[in-house]
Amino acid sequence: MKLEEMSREALIDLRAQIDIQLEKREAQRKTDALKAIEEAAEKYGFSLEELASVTGKKRGGLMKGVPKYAHPEDKTKTWTGKGRKPKWFDEALAAGITPDAMEI
Repeated sequence: MKLEEMSREALIDLRAQIDIQLEKREAQRKTDALKAIEEAAEKYGFSLEELASVTGKKRGGLMKGVPKYAHPEDKTKTWTGKGRKPKWFDEALAAGITPDAMEI
């Protein structure tokens, strides 16, 4: 189906799906880069934390979580499954939607 033929709702859903996939791929690239950096640091006998302390940066600030769940109707609303549950997630559960059904 051509984009010109898609409804507004379908286009919004497609954009949300694209945004989610881009976030996943960016997170994977960061994970791959971090692994390469850790291997390089290890080669020289350092941990990443030791090298980060030289620059004043902490490892935890390098990566953002990958979305695991998406709002059933608005795919731009996502949650990693960690930390506090968003209101939309609890509302969906109360409406009888299972976590599996919201999984990306």
